[in-house]
Amino acid sequence: MNKPKLDNYKKALATLDEAMKNPPANLLERDGIIQRFEYCLEVSWNSAKKVLEFQEIKVDTPRNVFREMAKIGWIDNPEEWIDFLEKRNKTSHLYHEEVANELFAIVPSFLKSSHELLSILAGKLE
Repeated sequence: MNKPKLDNYKKALATLDEAMKNPPANLLERDGIIQRFEYCLEVSWNSAKKVLEFQEIKVDTPRNVFREMAKIGWIDNPEEWIDFLEKRNKTSHLYHEEVANELFAIVPSFLKSSHELLSILAGKLE
């Protein structure tokens, strides 16, 4: 297997970082940030899956990716990542203002954890 690249993950995070520099001026901007969160989360677990597979560890679902990374000591808190997934799933299946606000509130902690994960994954590829 070829060594995975993390460029898409870096680019996705950069777009979310950029969006979070200033508070959203309106609901449209907030919803755009939520959309960026959603694709960053998708890219994060897919990138982690590829790095795990490069290490010859097979995983199938996003939850199992995060559980496996915790099991082998790459991350400390898989529950945090599973919570990110659950909140993302809520927004993709229904839309309520309350759910959108709840999800927007976790974006800063997601960004912090996601940058840490990117660093970990990059380290595993060196």
